[in-house]
Amino acid sequence: MNYNDSISRKSARQNQILDAAAHCFVEKGFHGAGMAEVAKRSGMSTGHIYHYFDNKQAIILAIVEREGDEALVRISELEKIPVDTFKETFIEHIVAAITKKISPFQTSLDAEIVAEGHRNEEVRKRMLENDERVRAKLCEVLKPKLGVTNLEQLVDSLMTLLIGITGRYSRNPERVSVIIETLLRTTLASLIEEFSEAA
Repeated sequence: MNYNDSISRKSARQNQILDAAAHCFVEKGFHGAGMAEVAKRSGMSTGHIYHYFDNKQAIILAIVEREGDEALVRISELEKIPVDTFKETFIEHIVAAITKKISPFQTSLDAEIVAEGHRNEEVRKRMLENDERVRAKLCEVLKPKLGVTNLEQLVDSLMTLLIGITGRYSRNPERVSVIIETLLRTTLASLIEEFSEAA
């Protein structure tokens, strides 16, 4: 086994643990789910999990970190879109991404992360770091694609809109599911147009 194979195997094992832990945390909360339950769900021994993560706190932080990493991957895909078709394609990209990501499981996990962030300084810090790096990456990608002033305000508006949708979904998913595509297309187009006119 070469070095890259070893890294890939380790990453796969870590993600297996994080997936299992995320389901346990959604079902019982961060503090209600124990390492034994995470081990059982992942199909590993508790000792094997400790080979990859020092404790449950490390697993929680890794889940938060992975959320940010996945967001950065989705944002990086926007760099491939040509400038002349960017606005329309960007809106469709956001609609597809949010409708694919939003679910009872994901919104429950998000709620657990936010709640833990209010109790746990390390989780709160990691959440803030995620928010800032996602925000910075969006600004970096959108700057050459959109001729707008106050780009940071536009990005803050976009992020607030998307986070607001997930919060609303957690309260009344049926209502959000009916209007999400129309809401996103209309609001995103309006925001981009407003900031473009100010340029």
